[in-house]
Amino acid sequence: MMEKLYRHKKRGTQYMTMGRATLQIEGPHDMAECIVYMDTANGHVWVRPVSEFFDGRFEEVPG
Repeated sequence: MMEKLYRHKKRGTQYMTMGRATLQIEGPHDMAECIVYMDTANGHVWVRPVSEFFDGRFEEVPG
């Protein structure tokens, strides 16, 4: 996955995608494919299931 810049539509915060990962936990989300992304303002790294990341919460920033 190439790094891309996204903006959270509600907050306006920008994030850089870092790659994909597989979530390994007990429960309904076990083995879910996730997006790993970093807040460009403070460097915090987040992980979110692909289905949530691409459900309309984020929009790609043209560049």
